[in-house]
Amino acid sequence: MACVGMGDRMKKRILAGVAALACAVAIATTAFALVPEKSKDAAKTRAAPIAGEEIWPMPIDRFLAGKFLERSDVVLTRRDGDAVSYLIRWATGSIFSHAALVFSGPQFESGYTSTFVIEAGTGGVDLTKLDDYVTDKSSFLAVKRLRKPWFDEPKQSRVRGIMLEKIKAGYNYWAVGRIARNIWFGVQQKLQGKEKTIEAYRNRAWTPPQEFICSGLVQLGFIEAALSFIDSGQLPPATLTDVVFHKDALSRLPDPASWQYFEKAQAKETAMAFRQQLYYELESVTPEDIATSDNLEWLYFIQGGQVHKVASYDDVKKLIK
Repeated sequence: MACVGMGDRMKKRILAGVAALACAVAIATTAFALVPEKSKDAAKTRAAPIAGEEIWPMPIDRFLAGKFLERSDVVLTRRDGDAVSYLIRWATGSIFSHAALVFSGPQFESGYTSTFVIEAGTGGVDLTKLDDYVTDKSSFLAVKRLRKPWFDEPKQSRVRGIMLEKIKAGYNYWAVGRIARNIWFGVQQKLQGKEKTIEAYRNRAWTPPQEFICSGLVQLGFIEAALSFIDSGQLPPATLTDVVFHKDALSRLPDPASWQYFEKAQAKETAMAFRQQLYYELESVTPEDIATSDNLEWLYFIQGGQVHKVASYDDVKKLIK
């Protein structure tokens, strides 16, 4: 009887153990089943944007309210319904017809409620709200930047100051016509024009023009700013190669490594003469020249109220709708 009683107690213990194990398995299974739901909730929580987090594409309002633009950023855009803009696109085979420069805005200093660009339009050189471009559903724009160690805030301010001094200067329709004519008659005609230009500027002192095309104004702003610092000895003459956006004009300068072989005075003289000898090329820089220049870094593409990060011209072309 004792053996039988002991056997019964053993069975009860075994059954109790099995029951406990079953409960544990059931609890574990229930807990495991709940994990995916919790994970989904956690994933949803993680997907919510964190304050200050950059998520691209970004709404234009948030972009303009942030610290994404810098003063003296270059803006390229297309202006539909404008005969001059159409002529520039036709003559250069470009998707862009206009260029401007970021001047100021609430991101940079108090007192502004809008971001302004400085540009040469058909009415002359003036300040325009960037909103006028980004809110136009039929247009798009892109932003490039000169990202060089020497291009600090004083240099940026000088570029903007030079362009501001041109306010109310006229629009250079002759330069636009010259761009179209050069392409129409071919490269040889263009080269002949350059030789005559060089000879003309050797024979007389250069005087600042009073008329500009949009991209020519941007180019000359950078050129004249760099030359002013070169002339005062604050920048080396080789710096000039960083701000030339016209590939043919850039080829007329010594390559960056060759400047070291010039005497100091000779290097400075070479840089200062560049503006005089190739002025027509510089004032006739097109939006396409700026778009294809390796001296400016691609940053953003804006269309339909959305801002995309881009790293190349190809990126921009792929995003155009």
